[in-house]
Amino acid sequence: MSQQNLPWWGVFLRSYLSEDKKWIIIKIRDNGVGITTENVKKIFDNLFTTKPIGKGTGLGLSISHQIITEKHSGKLWCESTPGEGTEFIIELPSLTI
Repeated sequence: MSQQNLPWWGVFLRSYLSEDKKWIIIKIRDNGVGITTENVKKIFDNLFTTKPIGKGTGLGLSISHQIITEKHSGKLWCESTPGEGTEFIIELPSLTI
C-alpha cells in the first residue's frame, strides 16, 4: 500500500519530559506504509538505503544515530509495523539545574 492510497496520511510529533525528569523524549510517528522488520534492524547502518542508486546515500540515519548517541549521550531507535506506520524515538539527557 502506498502513501497515496491511504485515506489520510500524516506525521505526528510529540515531545515530553520523562517521569523521572532525566530524559527529554521526542517521538516522530507517521501512519504510512511502515518498514519491514528486516529493514528496521539495518536502518541505522552506515550506507544502508532502500532507495534506487543515485537517490539516497544511506548516511542520514546513521549520522543522526551517531550524533545523538555519541555526542549527546542519548538514544535513538525505530519501531515500525508494516501497513500501520513508523515511529522514531529520541531520548536526550535533560539538564539538571
